[in-house]
Amino acid sequence: MATHHQLDPQTGLDLQDFRGSAEEKTVKRILKFITAENIVSPASAFINLVIHNSNASDGTSFSDAYVSLQISYELQEAIETDYDRGCPESKLVYLKDILNISILKNFQTCGVDAIEGYHDVCQQAFLRLLEFLREKKNHEKAIQKLLATTALLSSDNKETHIMAGLAHHLFSQLVLGKKYEVDKYANQLPKECDCGCKAKICEGDTSVGSWRTWYGRVDIVLNHTIAVAFWKIKTNDAEEDNVDEDEPQRKRRNKETNDSCDICEEVETLTDLKVLKQILAEAVTNGFAQVNKDKNTLSHLLIPTFGATADHVSICLYDPESDCLLHSNEELDLWYSKEAGKLNVNTIIVIWLFLNFTIFTKKQVAALLDLDKSGIHDDLKEHLKYYRNAVTKANLVSRTPSGRPWENANLLVKSMKDHFISTCYKFMTYHTI
Repeated sequence: MATHHQLDPQTGLDLQDFRGSAEEKTVKRILKFITAENIVSPASAFINLVIHNSNASDGTSFSDAYVSLQISYELQEAIETDYDRGCPESKLVYLKDILNISILKNFQTCGVDAIEGYHDVCQQAFLRLLEFLREKKNHEKAIQKLLATTALLSSDNKETHIMAGLAHHLFSQLVLGKKYEVDKYANQLPKECDCGCKAKICEGDTSVGSWRTWYGRVDIVLNHTIAVAFWKIKTNDAEEDNVDEDEPQRKRRNKETNDSCDICEEVETLTDLKVLKQILAEAVTNGFAQVNKDKNTLSHLLIPTFGATADHVSICLYDPESDCLLHSNEELDLWYSKEAGKLNVNTIIVIWLFLNFTIFTKKQVAALLDLDKSGIHDDLKEHLKYYRNAVTKANLVSRTPSGRPWENANLLVKSMKDHFISTCYKFMTYHTI
């Protein structure tokens, strides 16, 4: 019986075009490292996060999200007591424990021939990766040209153009159907990629959440499911020195949206606390919204949210049903050498695995590994129902109250003095009668 091979309608290639190829050998080599039982590296690990407290029940935009982690709280306690009770610990989860290793080991052993018997979606995912690696030099040149072309733009415009270029030339190339949307309200979003390829930038409504949950617009949505938050890194470049000091260093949405959410300030790294707060809020909210939309497919999976800069990537994973929250222990390098324009293939394959998480990750990871719950369910209590009704593409506009929070409330309690006078008056009136 003949085996059905997936054919890419755009390139005309199928998996058999990669048998014995350099791309096949590269993937086999890296998957061997990922699936090795005796190799555990903190760089390929995720930390099991527990939330100490948050403002998740306040109906707050992502940019105003507050999250305090248990590990931070315990570390402060340890410092104040001179580590009398030792140093706080958190669980590490290794990449190989999250992934469906059998598929990867089969490819590692037999290459493209090993996945002929897998379903069409799995074949398509491998085809996406192999095609990207074959065209990697072209994408590297495009991204490098994009970085050089945007160097003369203002800071905000520059980051928006880089964000759009990475969405088109990197992230979308690794997902089924190459589907992506960049926030249509991003500041001066280009219609075409600035690298010169003239590819149309796909824009859309990237909002997620509800008025009673964390909410806002994420920067990029991949395959209608996976969120990417893009950040700009602090630099000492000359163009940064000319920016008005009264103008905050941040990426803005168009004023017409009246939306203050998703404003990304400059950061040192993707592990900065200000980045973590927003990424965790986006991961939790999008996790709920995606499961609400497609429970049959996404139930009990760790749904990824990416943090990204022009140089690095971080990954946050959240299973809203098991309430399990993981974050990459270290940020991943996008480049072997940015000066030489060489993308880091190890990082590319890790990104690819989580962009196609419904194929390559396990279900019920929290139960399988006995992981700690994030605690967000317990923290939300009856407010959890709003997260279980969170949605995507809601075109949310900020409703964060300004001024006095009680301004529009009915004030039912009078001052103690007024209350005392009123009570005495009623008492005297009663006894006079």
